Amino acid sequence: MEEEIRPESTGLPTSGLLRLQARAPNLLAWLGPAWAVLCGVIASGAFDGRSGGWLRLALLILLVDGGWGSLWAAIGATDWATPLSRWQEWGRSAPTARLPYTLPGAPGGKLNHLLGGFRAWWGEVLWPTCGSALLTLLVALPTSALLAVLLGMELLLLSAAALATMQLGAIWQRGRKKVAPGWDALIAVAMPWIAGHITFGPTTLRSVGMATLFALAWGAAAGVRSRLGQGLTIGGQLLVVVSLVVLESPFAAGAVFLLLVPHVSLLARVRQGHEPAMYVRLTRPWLMAAMLVAALSL
Repeated sequence: MEEEIRPESTGLPTSGLLRLQARAPNLLAWLGPAWAVLCGVIASGAFDGRSGGWLRLALLILLVDGGWGSLWAAIGATDWATPLSRWQEWGRSAPTARLPYTLPGAPGGKLNHLLGGFRAWWGEVLWPTCGSALLTLLVALPTSALLAVLLGMELLLLSAAALATMQLGAIWQRGRKKVAPGWDALIAVAMPWIAGHITFGPTTLRSVGMATLFALAWGAAAGVRSRLGQGLTIGGQLLVVVSLVVLESPFAAGAVFLLLVPHVSLLARVRQGHEPAMYVRLTRPWLMAAMLVAALSL
């Protein structure tokens, strides 16, 4: 799933109600991570607004939406490949204060030359290209860490896992300012759902499984033009239906199955040449409704 995704058709890199950068024009893209958090909270069945629950929920949405969203926007939607490739062939150097007692050919002199080259590369290439992302990371990293500490050690560990996933996603795309739908779905749906659950109660395998299946359907929708994308986005939701039947929630299974009908019917429009972004935009409300139904049944 290497297709480049437009901002309005995907999740976190351009989404979030509270993001520290510019917002996406699509309301549903804004709501995606926060909606997944709420579904996780509902799935936990342990929310109690009388004992500080509302405050914890507000902090959690700020962490996932503002903190993780800003980090993912900075890491996943920034062109890191161009300045790094320029560094490999960089030959210019900026003047720096010479280290004392060093000769040009000595190790200290070579280090001084390297520092000068790095300074020139930073000022001429990296900062003009990635300065906004670097500033966002400078603000979002400590903010996310502080919010995670306030919410507990489990959220701190999950935040570290989310950050590692963002870095893996960027490496997978070789820093080419592309957002792979699969990585985006993990950060926009699966991890926020799990975060919502563990903030208020011990996580369960069934809840993690639901989060994973919905993340699969969420990410695969962007590649619905291919047979693999169609199979994953429809098949993921069918697996949710089967899981709900196994969990003895037949009414929820029936409701999710009915919510799948628009997904199937809109495939014809994709086959007629419509863009996948159209499919994502029209089916996402039904997918979010299915997430809520499944959360309520757990």
